[in-house]
Amino acid sequence: MKRFLIIILLITSTTLFSQTYSLLEINAKWNNKNSLKQEKIGGIRVNFGWLEDQPKKMQSKIRSVPILVLFKDGKPIYQWIAGIDFKLEVTEEEFEEVLNKLNK
Repeated sequence: MKRFLIIILLITSTTLFSQTYSLLEINAKWNNKNSLKQEKIGGIRVNFGWLEDQPKKMQSKIRSVPILVLFKDGKPIYQWIAGIDFKLEVTEEEFEEVLNKLNK
């Protein structure tokens, strides 16, 4: 019983104190040629979704495509937005810099 409680406490503590990051890129189908070329940035896999497939409420909040959103534990904490040329270029260095600032 004692071992069982210790294992439960260890699992609970690691899930409580771990920070899970994820990335989501949203782009419009007409702008497919300007999607990110990377599958991972900073060791984090980039998930992808079409703007047209998102709920209307989310579509109304996106003003420019493509957009890359960094999530921490399921909550958006930072975003990169394409410029007037509809291209989104995020370098590993820029990503690491943002991540370091957010972890301070």
